[in-house]
Amino acid sequence: MCAIFGSFEPSMFEVLYQANKSRGNFASSVIAIGHEDTYIQKFEGDIPKSFEYVDDMVYITGHVQAPTSCKREWSYETSHPFESISWTICHNGVITNEQHLRQTYLPYIQNPVDSSLIANLLQLFVENQSVSNDNIDPVNAIKSTLTLLEGTFALSIIDSDTGELYIARCGSILHYDDKGNFSTIPGKGFKELPEGIIMRLDKAHIKWVQVATFETQSPFLFI
Repeated sequence: MCAIFGSFEPSMFEVLYQANKSRGNFASSVIAIGHEDTYIQKFEGDIPKSFEYVDDMVYITGHVQAPTSCKREWSYETSHPFESISWTICHNGVITNEQHLRQTYLPYIQNPVDSSLIANLLQLFVENQSVSNDNIDPVNAIKSTLTLLEGTFALSIIDSDTGELYIARCGSILHYDDKGNFSTIPGKGFKELPEGIIMRLDKAHIKWVQVATFETQSPFLFI
């Protein structure tokens, strides 16, 4: 099991972390979206009590992780979030067509964790767009990637070039509220995110906005 969560407010982030931490204490991470950059901190075990928030922070997301089936010794490279040139992702779930995706699209990716493929698929679709079009559509890259995934996933997806944050799910649980928060484990005022919906965080108006839909391929709910 894993969990993902995020908030504008450090106090709410702490509430969500406490609500979600029972889903995994093998590893944890904090990703702060700033005005100019995205800041990532990964930890073995729980988020340290001495953790300090980044001064430039606009929004903060987190991930807690149980050991994966393929990796049971902590390392930075096999812990969430996973990055490519333009993307940072956190994932809760299991990608069942991992081997097909590796062989067909990403034979050069050596990371053994299935989640790592998602960031690299996003990068692949962005680069494919750039070959034929000067105007890159990040939402189309997300939609194309999610349509390929089989199994279960709840995702927080950061466009590292723009600082835009997206959430989506298929099978795995995920919730959001009207104040810009999201969480695997819901709190007061949270709603379940429908499967097959891509939401973008409107930071100016502090709310989630639906920007696209995608075809889901999971016939069951995975928690």
